[in-house]
Amino acid sequence: MFNSILWWAPYLAGGLFLLVATSLLLASLYLVHIHRKFSHIPSPKMDSFFLGHIANMRQEKNKDEPLVTFISKWAAECGNLFVIFFSYHPVVMSTNPEDVKKVAFDESVTKSHDTVEIMNNLFGQRFMGHGLFTIPDYETWKPRRKSYDPSFKRSSLKELLPKFNECADTFLERLRPYASGKREAPMKEAFHEVALDVVSKVAFSSDFDKEWGNKRLGLKY
Repeated sequence: MFNSILWWAPYLAGGLFLLVATSLLLASLYLVHIHRKFSHIPSPKMDSFFLGHIANMRQEKNKDEPLVTFISKWAAECGNLFVIFFSYHPVVMSTNPEDVKKVAFDESVTKSHDTVEIMNNLFGQRFMGHGLFTIPDYETWKPRRKSYDPSFKRSSLKELLPKFNECADTFLERLRPYASGKREAPMKEAFHEVALDVVSKVAFSSDFDKEWGNKRLGLKY
């Protein structure tokens, strides 16, 4: 029995090696096919043939830079339209507002479910969530978009302008101590606060200042 296993072992090892080598070859050929298919679109340099730009994004993430920072770098390098590869999955990206508008709101442009799933959560963290921009089905998107229409009418926006201006004035007052340039202004947290101010006053008729005080996100004014 033992001798029989030893006799078959080289064949089994050879078969396993051949299977792995064939799978690797087929995967490589498929990746080459995908890369050539989109070769007419500019693409940033990939750090990994098999992982594609996932390796690049991991390196940038280790630098503690936000996603939009290195996407902006790629746009500056490749132009408004470029393609990035998540292993075998290509994603065409555009920083042209007209392109984004057409893809987001034109029912004739179909959206990939796989791409939507990527946009929902990136690196295990919520990115764009399950909102109007990431709904792939037009029949689901249409009634949801229609429910927002009254809020964006000119008459409604004009009524909300005083609240917008009030939030903007508060925002500028909070940044005034940083105008001397002696201290670095925490703009990320400051923009978070002004966004919360607008949402709370416009959508919920609530005063965020009274609810949370002057140091809601840990800022020191």
